[in-house]
Amino acid sequence: MNTTSDSNAGSSLSSGSGYSIYKSYLENSRIDMQGEDANLYVARALRLVIENVLAQLSTTLVVTISTRHLGTAHWFEYMMNILMDSWRMVAVQLLRIRPDLVVNPVPGRKRVSLLMVDSYQGLLDTNITASNANFDDPDYYFIFLQARDHLIPKELQLILDHCLAHFWLHCNVMIQTAQVEVLVYTYYPYTADACQKAYPIPVNTFDGRKWKASQMFPDKLSQMHGCPLTVLTWHQPPFVELVWDPKHNRSRGSGFEIQLVEHLARRMNFSLELVNIALLRPNAYRLAEGSSEGPIEKLLQRNVNISMGYFRKTARRNQLLTTPMSYYSANLVAVLQLERYRIGSLALLVFPFELSVWMLLLLALLIHLGIHLPSARRGNEEDGGGGLQVVALLLGAALARLPRSWRHRFIAAHWLWASIPLRISYQSLLFHLIRLQLYNTPSFSLDQLLAEGFQGICTANTQRLLLEMPQLARDPDSIQSVDTPFDWDVLNVLTRNRNRKIFAVANQDVTLSFLHSSAHPNAFHVVKQPVNVEYAGMYMPKHSFLYEKMDDDIRRLDASGFIHAWRRASFASVHRKEQVHMTSRRYINHAKLSGIYMVMAGLYLLAGLLFAGEVLLRQRN
Repeated sequence: MNTTSDSNAGSSLSSGSGYSIYKSYLENSRIDMQGEDANLYVARALRLVIENVLAQLSTTLVVTISTRHLGTAHWFEYMMNILMDSWRMVAVQLLRIRPDLVVNPVPGRKRVSLLMVDSYQGLLDTNITASNANFDDPDYYFIFLQARDHLIPKELQLILDHCLAHFWLHCNVMIQTAQVEVLVYTYYPYTADACQKAYPIPVNTFDGRKWKASQMFPDKLSQMHGCPLTVLTWHQPPFVELVWDPKHNRSRGSGFEIQLVEHLARRMNFSLELVNIALLRPNAYRLAEGSSEGPIEKLLQRNVNISMGYFRKTARRNQLLTTPMSYYSANLVAVLQLERYRIGSLALLVFPFELSVWMLLLLALLIHLGIHLPSARRGNEEDGGGGLQVVALLLGAALARLPRSWRHRFIAAHWLWASIPLRISYQSLLFHLIRLQLYNTPSFSLDQLLAEGFQGICTANTQRLLLEMPQLARDPDSIQSVDTPFDWDVLNVLTRNRNRKIFAVANQDVTLSFLHSSAHPNAFHVVKQPVNVEYAGMYMPKHSFLYEKMDDDIRRLDASGFIHAWRRASFASVHRKEQVHMTSRRYINHAKLSGIYMVMAGLYLLAGLLFAGEVLLRQRN
């Protein structure tokens, strides 16, 4: 009995110990939350998502388990063990965030994420919003929410609201009900019933073998149901031209960029709400960061959806905001008045001959003067005027009286015939050069202009772009801003200041338009070496879900040539508006002939002096 009794006691003790061990295992693993067949059912659904959807998006996958309940954390880890046994296709980064572990979220980009959470608070614990907030390219979130059925609607709505608030466009939430139904929900930010709302919409169901819908992440922006997008812009022709429409009591836009965004609106079916921001004085308003009412600040505060209007891209702006492909690029060029390089009248008189020719001519003149001056000092009148006769023959004047000596006659004839080709060559070259409006070689780079002491002028927005260049950052006073937001006005300032050593820095397309419309297009010189290259585009709030769709559409329009055609037409319209009539242009410009007038006046003055000298000598003799 005792033995039997001891044996029974040992059996009871053994059974109790085994039950305790099993109970502890269940509590730690939580596989008793549901049957093993249900666990395998969910694991198959997850495996198909990973293999057929997530693995196609990226070669790496970030799996994050974040729960507030320890038992659910054990169950998620048990599910991962099942998955790992049946799937080894891509590299996995596994992050575990549990209430019994103090874990700092791993920073870094997480483009494709599988999140296993038991509540909205568990999603917040992952801190994945901060990890992806500074990236522009789209990311994908597949969230597995495991919660009691009566808690699922509330938690699901909170998660989808979080997705909408942080621009998670590709955001799916998978749930499993008590009846072992595996469903996937998502949201559409723009629907026929509401705009900017995150109502749960079922998109897929697992039937035990496959997902019923082939597309797990649907296109949500191809049809925006006329929802309004706020476009912050300003008057900057030909990119954006704003005209007040009194009939509808609002601003009406036109121009190259307005055409582009209107095409996108028709393609994606959204409406436009234009918000005009006034371009104030450069000292009071800045297009860059720093002004509380500037476009960058409004985008950072997410008060507007898009901002554009010849909005130039910079590294700082790209860091703060999201921008799709640049649809406009052009050089910034330096423009100056050619008047600064015009050869003066006195210099032009010397220009036709080289120095060696002038030296030989001077030597010949001195020889002839040396021949005639001795006889003039002896009072001999046979040379007919002495040294003045030599100068008169060189200038082509007739002799008042032939010298008596045959020696002097031969020398005079030789001097006259030798000077004829010189006079013909000199006069023809001189008048030809005057007609060409000869200039010295202008500068061909920004560094040369600065070395020559030129002062640059531009708009305030262009000035900030230029001050990022090393040669201007070292001397910021070498470039000054003009109180205007338009390059056209800067070029007009250059026109009104002909006598100052200044040059304008302006957009190349605007400069060509200005020169084409100017009454004196040849009076300006565009420096061959560009100052810088600028890119313009539309800006959106950081991580905006509009980025992917608009970037794709803009690339398609650019590849098909539409953007180039719209841009060319917009600049052509500016040419027609600003171009002066041909009747206002003079075919003979007296300013261009001023050099000829000065030369002729100088020659007449010299001839008059020679004539007066001959008269005085005649009276004296």
